[in-house]
Amino acid sequence: MTVALVTGASGMLGSALVQKLKRLKTYDVISVARADVDLLKAEDVRAFFEDVKPKIVFHCAAKVAGLGGNSAFPAEFFDENVLINTHVVQASRLAGASKFVAVSTAAIYSDTAPLPMKESDIWEGPPHSSEIAYGVAKRAMLTQLQSYKTQYGLDYGYAVLTNLYGPNDTFNMNYGHVVPSLMCKFREAISRTKNIEVWGDGTPQRDFLHVDDAAEALIHIGERGDGAFNVASGSTVTIRELVEMLAGIVEFNGEIVWNRDKPNGQLLRQYDLSSIHSLGFTPQVSLPKGLKSTWDWYINGTKE
Repeated sequence: MTVALVTGASGMLGSALVQKLKRLKTYDVISVARADVDLLKAEDVRAFFEDVKPKIVFHCAAKVAGLGGNSAFPAEFFDENVLINTHVVQASRLAGASKFVAVSTAAIYSDTAPLPMKESDIWEGPPHSSEIAYGVAKRAMLTQLQSYKTQYGLDYGYAVLTNLYGPNDTFNMNYGHVVPSLMCKFREAISRTKNIEVWGDGTPQRDFLHVDDAAEALIHIGERGDGAFNVASGSTVTIRELVEMLAGIVEFNGEIVWNRDKPNGQLLRQYDLSSIHSLGFTPQVSLPKGLKSTWDWYINGTKE
């Protein structure tokens, strides 16, 4: 069987990917979580990879947060992501890996990129100011992979992911991604019988993809993909529509207060998905169904 190493295996995407890879029964899956190796320490990473000698690496590990975290700690997010990515790519090549699948983010795109955004537009203008440190760190990984393919022959796939949600996400009210942070706010508002405050005015449009679909896309890229691929559902909703949908799911009857003094972030993200569709990938989880199952998972004994 092919030895497949998954970094970030205890996180939302990594854990979903590990489960799917194991069910295929064609991979010997090596799960790498934070407790296994410190990806900020180059020598530790190299030693671990040299020991297991993966043939394909799915790099899901990253220092991540939502708009609040990216805005509050830009240096931290830049430094740690650049170091993590550099160490993992280097170690993969030195250990003899033949394929590297990187997880990136739509934050790499400029807010002036033409819509729908194509993979060829990645370098058109700087990332949005609210996420520039994180976005540039992810762009740097793409340059590293392109360079490694040229000099060392390391094949790669680079998944540009839309907003993900699902079980095992970081449910933090202030620094989580959009969906889990909103769920935290709704849970607290319901328990304390109070209103909920949401950043911005609700007009930005986003594409949300369930983590199980994202994991499936990574497998398609690992088996058949070369280069960069947008990975998204293909459908957009406004933040206001998302909040109202969640309010219905969680049966929230209070007032939703829009804090227009807080940033909206990029107003619209829409993706050209022809490349990922050419690999046979089609999302399976609808947004209402995915939100309901994620909420049920969250309230049934999960911790923030």
